[in-house]
Amino acid sequence: MTEFFTAHQNLIAQILGFVAMGIAVTMYQFKKHRTILFLMSLCSLVWSLHFACLGLFTPVGMNMLNIFRCIAYSFREKKWAQNNIIPAVFVVLNAASVILTWESAWSILPFIAAIFATIGNWQRNTRLLKYLSIPVCGCWFVYNIVNGSVAGTLNETFALISIVIYLIRTRKTEKKECS
Repeated sequence: MTEFFTAHQNLIAQILGFVAMGIAVTMYQFKKHRTILFLMSLCSLVWSLHFACLGLFTPVGMNMLNIFRCIAYSFREKKWAQNNIIPAVFVVLNAASVILTWESAWSILPFIAAIFATIGNWQRNTRLLKYLSIPVCGCWFVYNIVNGSVAGTLNETFALISIVIYLIRTRKTEKKECS
């Protein structure tokens, strides 16, 4: 079994990446913040497996922390989860994760992405969350190109397209409602 995994490690990584990509592309089509966060958690778990197969541990750390961040944020209506210190805690945890898993100067890109995602996911406004997801996608796009994640590069391309489609689609709906 170990021999099979070793021989097909990159293929397995890319397959996992494509599964995560499918989740990522569809999650931006939902309106409910909690649904988006649940799908982001699932997506982060699969991305963690993808990057672990590629031997890239900075994004594994970022994605694992993202799971916990999404879980915490999904309970935002609860009193304990409304404290504005929560996003700051996740930024600090991401900084610690980057320091502990530092691979190269490119490791800064997942950290920048994590900061934007932390701020974006904290927003109650789904439209703002999607706008703040644009620089997240940009950072991951570059990181994935540099580190040979074909699925990751395609994911960010499709995620950006999905975000733009949602923003255009809802803009037309908002204009009709205002008329």
